[in-house]
Amino acid sequence: MTTSTSRVTSTRWCRTLAACMTIAAAIAVWSTARVFSGTVDEPAHIAAGMQWLTTDRYDYDLQHPPIGRVAAALGPYLHGVRGVQAAAIYDEGAAILGGGQHYVSTLASARHGELIFLILLAAGVWAWGVRLAGEIGGLGATLFTIANPTILAHAGLATTDIACAAMTTIALLAAAWWIDRPSWRRTIVFGAAVGLAVGSRLSAIGFLGAAFAVWYVLRGIVGRRWTLADDVEGGDQLCRVLAALFIACLVVWAAYRFDVGPLSAGGLIVPAPAFVNGVRTFLLHGSSGHPSFLLGVPRNRGWWYYFPVALLVKTPLPLLLITVLGIAVAVRRVRGDGWQQAAPIAAAASILAVSMAVRVDLGVRLILPIYPLLAITGAQAAAELWRHRDRAVERAVVVAIAAWAVLIPLRAYPDYLPYFNLLAGDHPEHVLVDSNLDWGQGLYRLRDTLVARGIHDSVFVAYFGTADLSAAGVPNARVLGLHEHRTGWIAASETYLAGEWVGHAYEWLLAYPEVTRIDPSMRLWHITAEPPPTRDSSPRSGR
Repeated sequence: MTTSTSRVTSTRWCRTLAACMTIAAAIAVWSTARVFSGTVDEPAHIAAGMQWLTTDRYDYDLQHPPIGRVAAALGPYLHGVRGVQAAAIYDEGAAILGGGQHYVSTLASARHGELIFLILLAAGVWAWGVRLAGEIGGLGATLFTIANPTILAHAGLATTDIACAAMTTIALLAAAWWIDRPSWRRTIVFGAAVGLAVGSRLSAIGFLGAAFAVWYVLRGIVGRRWTLADDVEGGDQLCRVLAALFIACLVVWAAYRFDVGPLSAGGLIVPAPAFVNGVRTFLLHGSSGHPSFLLGVPRNRGWWYYFPVALLVKTPLPLLLITVLGIAVAVRRVRGDGWQQAAPIAAAASILAVSMAVRVDLGVRLILPIYPLLAITGAQAAAELWRHRDRAVERAVVVAIAAWAVLIPLRAYPDYLPYFNLLAGDHPEHVLVDSNLDWGQGLYRLRDTLVARGIHDSVFVAYFGTADLSAAGVPNARVLGLHEHRTGWIAASETYLAGEWVGHAYEWLLAYPEVTRIDPSMRLWHITAEPPPTRDSSPRSGR
């Protein structure tokens, strides 16, 4: 076999494997849609997307742009489901979802709409990996992205998180492609990609802005180049930058259906007033904080080190390992004017820095775009090790890390959302809760547990979520009030047991031994009238 033939065969094998892995991941995510009840935010996103599809308004919640939400509402819409135009967004979401089997099937169809972003993300990291490290790099970037349980978890939920990860990654790829050769064709692609990223989630503005600034400095220091391509004159460079910005704004405006209106009653008339007001609301939220939990402590103003800790315990260990090796490769190559090799990890660092400055610590999902950037960085190391044809040890290391990476989602299935690596220990609920572990997804399993145990009595539920208990099929369920002590069967969510949002309201439950853990997000007790065992009843006892 000639060298060229061997190269073609290798290329085909790499691309076929990358495609097969992406299809397998999509099938796995598709199959989880009916396993979990609705998470906290899903009804709101579905309601806002349905409003966009069926009315001329988009005003339920302005903090999130339409693109990911429309994808969530598209499945229910195509199945003939419509809203009732309720006054409140969660009431509208509850009306759309309904109850019983309608709830299950409608929620599943909403979740399936987000799979397009998983496929786009896989395509984006593959293209970037190929660009930096050849076909092996593309294959590695795809593998380390779709073998990440956190990516798979949010690809299977009707939220905006996977849309943000996919479109931010593609926008960064388009920027890296554009910077050194900003042709007009690339300018159009770059501007459109940025617009789609911002139209997916407003945090993309900060993520992309920080990454572009870091790249500009990195490229200038490494390559002594502070302008665009040498064959483009200064005036033309400015025109292309402005053109890209104009196209990005046009795409965002298109996402809001080219709406023009006042910012407030009688106020200034602007394009996409919902977007402008959304940015203002988003910035206010970011500065005001939000209830969160870290390392056993609930707090309303967050921690500067929240996201580094979250990444440390939520990132698969093989991805952490290969990323460290990839950083070493990028640092070595950057000395030879290879700033592009360091671009993914530089972008990841800038996104992390921006997130650490914001006091809204709601879960690693808020920095989901970091994961594909880590995967691309690690893929460069995997490709370099693989190309040492006379060093079997290096190839064995790559195979071992890849096999380890694949094994993790296989073992975690279908519980991708509550995945933690070994660094979190045996009780990850001591480290993080809310959307990292318990986002209200356990009601179907609570229902199944009650049926399997033949429990026909009323069940009191301290549930961290927005789903109606009866709509999700939980029989004879009643909400357990704050500080309400009851006997009988009681189920409680880990987020509430940790004290987030509710303080010490359900701390008393921890003095009793639980009957079972329904799933990683919820526990079940049967409490009699007898006094609790005499032991420390602090919030962390028994956990």
